Amino acid sequence: MSDINNTHTGHHEKLELFTQRKQDHIRLSLDDSHQTQGQSEIDKVELIHEALPEINFEEIHISQQRLGDEGKTPFLISSMTAGHNDSSRLNALLAKAASEKGWLMGVGSQRRELGDEKAAEEWRRVRAQAPQAELLGNIGISQLIYTSVDKIEKLVDSLEAKAMIVHTNPLQEALQVEGTPYFKGGLKALEQLVKQLSVPVILKETGCGFSQRTLKQVREAGVDVVDVSGLGGTHWGRIEASRAGQDSLQERAGANFANWGISTLQSLINAKEVKGEFEIWASGGVRTGIDAAKYLAMGAKVVGFAQPIIKAAMESEEALNQFMEQVEYELKIAMFCTGCVSLQNLYQKGVWTWKQH
Repeated sequence: MSDINNTHTGHHEKLELFTQRKQDHIRLSLDDSHQTQGQSEIDKVELIHEALPEINFEEIHISQQRLGDEGKTPFLISSMTAGHNDSSRLNALLAKAASEKGWLMGVGSQRRELGDEKAAEEWRRVRAQAPQAELLGNIGISQLIYTSVDKIEKLVDSLEAKAMIVHTNPLQEALQVEGTPYFKGGLKALEQLVKQLSVPVILKETGCGFSQRTLKQVREAGVDVVDVSGLGGTHWGRIEASRAGQDSLQERAGANFANWGISTLQSLINAKEVKGEFEIWASGGVRTGIDAAKYLAMGAKVVGFAQPIIKAAMESEEALNQFMEQVEYELKIAMFCTGCVSLQNLYQKGVWTWKQH
């Protein structure tokens, strides 16, 4: 049986255990007890209704400049799954839908490819079914630290990726039984990657958000995009505590970290106040097109959906397409009812306010 190598410790994780962990992640992400719904704080914001919008609904368009190109939508299927038996089918389904609707798609971690060249076959199969999909690569920062830029470039090539996501997840790694909580040198590795990689670099949290202090460091590192991915959706601390087993050290500690993180809304505000040259993307607890409209009005370039997308995809291709269509429709309604014909309008017109209690 193949092994997944942990570069830092020399520890080898059996492929079977790696696969099981990835399957656990999907299953547990669908459990409501692992969601921090309501803690994104987006309900503190409301869009200002315009009774006389002076536009026709059919004029509204939701194209958006992101990653240096004009995209059909401002939406992202956030990174979720890779490297297990069912992920190839699921990723092909997601990539096909993303390609048809003009959504970006982040893939699950490509970590397995670093030690198993056969793992790239998953992306070749996905590519064959969705050749036009705009896919984003993905590697954890604790793997990046011990991986050459040349090897990361190979991950870009195997996926034909438009950009590379580097995800940072200290809480998850600290609570995960098989975790790799080795983050020393992460900032330096990130700076080196930005300078040498052939595609843009996206730094993404995984549900715990960003402080201004961290974002100032990120600004100096020169990353192209920050996906704030704050508290409000799937909480990987809760998931790893649950996976660790009843009355384990991790489960007991995890109970005390169940609401750890900076909300998606506050993370977005932090990113705006830092005034970096990076694009700001928002994910973490985004559930509707109205949520998306609020983040876009506040300055996000792209809005990502994860748990509701995987939930719909697990149900059927039809359910997935229906969810994505509903999100786009709700965004257009929000734009119509605020008198905005474009996403540039939505941002520039200042159509949001703090909700009065």
